[in-house]
Amino acid sequence: MVNLLTPTTELSIKVMDSLSQVRILVRMVMQLLLRKKAGSLSDTEWKGFLQTVDHVDNLKKESTKGGLAHDRWHDVQLMSQAAHRYSGTTESLILVQSMMARCLVNSMSVTDPTGATLGTCLSTSAALLNHSCNPNCIFIFSGASLAIRSLQPVPANGELTISYTDITVPSHRRQEDLRSMYYFTCACEYCTKKLTCGLPDILPAMKNAIPPTKILNLVAEAERLQALAGDTTPAEKVKVLDRTMSLFASYKEVYPIWRHPWPLIRDEMRLLQWNLGHWSIATLHALKAYFFIDPMLYPNPCHPIRIQRVFLLSKLVYELQYQMFASTDNNGDQVEGGLKEYNIHWLCVNKGLEQEIEAAIPKAFGIESSFAEEYRRIRKSESPEKYGMRMDWVGERAKLERAARELVD
Repeated sequence: MVNLLTPTTELSIKVMDSLSQVRILVRMVMQLLLRKKAGSLSDTEWKGFLQTVDHVDNLKKESTKGGLAHDRWHDVQLMSQAAHRYSGTTESLILVQSMMARCLVNSMSVTDPTGATLGTCLSTSAALLNHSCNPNCIFIFSGASLAIRSLQPVPANGELTISYTDITVPSHRRQEDLRSMYYFTCACEYCTKKLTCGLPDILPAMKNAIPPTKILNLVAEAERLQALAGDTTPAEKVKVLDRTMSLFASYKEVYPIWRHPWPLIRDEMRLLQWNLGHWSIATLHALKAYFFIDPMLYPNPCHPIRIQRVFLLSKLVYELQYQMFASTDNNGDQVEGGLKEYNIHWLCVNKGLEQEIEAAIPKAFGIESSFAEEYRRIRKSESPEKYGMRMDWVGERAKLERAARELVD
């Protein structure tokens, strides 16, 4: 593990609250300006910051074409004026614009142990790593420290790479994102061969059964419906997302459930059902991802994202277990989706998931990471043997897989 960002060497880190991302970036640049003025920003830190790219020329060039880039350059100008004025700096506005652009392009989200976004930070060391759609490393936050952990063996003197974008979406979408945000065309093996997570963007079965234009139209319609769901109540969102998922259901034999945008829709559905108190339905969606989606998107069994999702599943299972014990209503949510028919011993399930997490923590995060600390803090399951149950994780796992396969698309 290589520590790239610590409380004593970080350039800037801001915690997300009600402030917009725009205001956070202004505060970032103001902090740098004030530290530079006060002499608390070392020459090493300042030179490291200036080594990062600002893409000012690209932002200006794109500003004449309209679209996202135009908005970004306009935002950079406005934010720079605010930072320049309120910091009282004597530096030129042109320099402040370059600083703002560097923060915009090179900053990253700070996440908690579950992967939820907490804030924004800038690490000049981390910003120097190049992109790959098959990265060999990933960033992991542990409090205010940033670590880089390998996802696959890295040869001696080999380059460390990360992903600048979502590697689970098709290559053409990754290329669009990289060109619009970072102004380069990715030439990695996955983009050259049009691969996503190591497999062809359009699988042979898909190519023979669905015309490529039909696939694009399906995805576009699904994204349109997702956008519509954003302005409705949770219950209405569930209906819209059900409709969205049904678009692909008729093609499920040839359009895998781990292909974009199904996983994103399912994650949104899981969260909605959780918030609505439909624990078993939320659990089924999480189990579908656990068995049939995450292993395809994150083949490394110790991939941090995959383990974070197992962690979230274990929390959901614990909640479902609690609700089932607490409820005396035989028609309650615990029987929604038909889970009761599978005679699942949820105490064994929770213990089995915990064992998986514990075994993966050293490779995924490190035993001293904030994830490990958070896991140890909230670990709650008891031994099944305490209640006269035999711990049979293999058997219970088989029941879960069958339920996830049979009860939800």
